[in-house]
Amino acid sequence: MSLPTAVLFCPGRGSYTKDELGWIGRTLQPGPVTAALDACDDWRRQQGRPTLREIDGAEKFRPGLHLDGENAAELIYFGTMAQLEALRSRYRIVAVAGNSLGWYTALPAGGALDPTSGWRLVATMAALQKQAAGGQVLTTTVDDAWRPVPALEVALQACLDGLVARGADTYCARSIRLGGHEVLAGTEAAIQALLVHLPKVKVGEREFPFRLAGHGPFHTSLCAQVAAQASELLADLPVREPECHLIDGFGNVHSPWSADPRELLRYTTTEQVLETFDFSACVRTAMREFQPDVLLCAGPGTSLRAPVGHCVVREGWRGVRNKATLLAKGLVVAG
Repeated sequence: MSLPTAVLFCPGRGSYTKDELGWIGRTLQPGPVTAALDACDDWRRQQGRPTLREIDGAEKFRPGLHLDGENAAELIYFGTMAQLEALRSRYRIVAVAGNSLGWYTALPAGGALDPTSGWRLVATMAALQKQAAGGQVLTTTVDDAWRPVPALEVALQACLDGLVARGADTYCARSIRLGGHEVLAGTEAAIQALLVHLPKVKVGEREFPFRLAGHGPFHTSLCAQVAAQASELLADLPVREPECHLIDGFGNVHSPWSADPRELLRYTTTEQVLETFDFSACVRTAMREFQPDVLLCAGPGTSLRAPVGHCVVREGWRGVRNKATLLAKGLVVAG
């Protein structure tokens, strides 16, 4: 019996929380990912830092430790990679995408990097991004049934336009299009203004907007220095042709038989850092171009399940027009 087909989505920052404590230890199997984690922990010991195994295996979740930018990035990367073989045993993965940081994971998950080089990419970018001043705010434009609310979209754009008109001190931009959610990024002054002026919305038990703890102004021009340094430090990253299709943050497909490794590296260190990451476009491409049996949201955690579901409802994919129908059909699966 053939396996169901899936497009795999790798999560970004914020997906490793207290509920995921011990995730890597529970899911990791011997193999290349274990070797990459060994290299990571050896390097951390040399730097006098706690190993990732120690952080993942801690008795208690400590926000100052687990949500630190560099620790969080590596926990999420290895959390997804540790799960990969188990997912491949259950699904035939025809394409891989990722949300923000998840793009870095998508490269080795799709065969364009080896797991150790993937860790180097993640660790390098996390260290560089800590230098960028500013932050991110998460808001939403959907209702409890995951349907778009046009009035919220209009209000969001008006708020952005108003802050941009004030000048450089309140620079802000769309950082990530995340299904019915929007991640906005900008200067510290812009972040404070967004929290005041964006519409207050409650979806389920979550209240919007709120600041994403420990996040910088990712995917904006405020990260120009990050992109310049990344292009230099990662110039020798051994990117190769992927083994399956990759969907980037513009929704473009990089195929095994036509992808240019040099273009993948350039995109990863430049546009992916500086321009809006359109995760919604990734999901649309997955639905329209690959028509998989399921849209598969990898761990750690289940943070991508709602944004992917928003995109399905907005698209009306396979007749789905609301959250209840989506859940009944089981088209979006958490790994």
